[in-house]
Amino acid sequence: MTPTRATTPTRTWLDAASFLPPVTGAAAIAERLLLLLHYGINWDTGWVGRRRELYWDHHLPDRVRVATYTGGADLDRWWSTVATDLESAPSTKEQRLELSVLLREESIPVLTLLRENTTALVLRTRIVAEAVQARRSTAATATSPRRQK
Repeated sequence: MTPTRATTPTRTWLDAASFLPPVTGAAAIAERLLLLLHYGINWDTGWVGRRRELYWDHHLPDRVRVATYTGGADLDRWWSTVATDLESAPSTKEQRLELSVLLREESIPVLTLLRENTTALVLRTRIVAEAVQARRSTAATATSPRRQK
């Protein structure tokens, strides 16, 4: 059973990219795991933050795919492998709760998609992340005081 649609961190992020057609089943689980992985990365002091230019095209997809082979046949081990490699951890109670629920989903279909559809899943994650950033930028601009002449 997955967390309800309206209450999860990934639902909030996905809502920023409502123009994307939704995915279901194992693809939705994989997508949500990748979003939690991405938003859990330590961008300030971790190695990934110092190598952003290669993150979307190399570091993220390579580590996601490799972890499907080296992480065993369950989502717990896959998550431990890829999260350790990318220095990622959920930063809020809500993210930890969602992750704990997602890791209990059936592993093989999700791992198969993460292995075979890595490019498409990472691309969707990037589109969502860019939409979230655009929404945050718009909100920040709307709430910042205007300069007076």
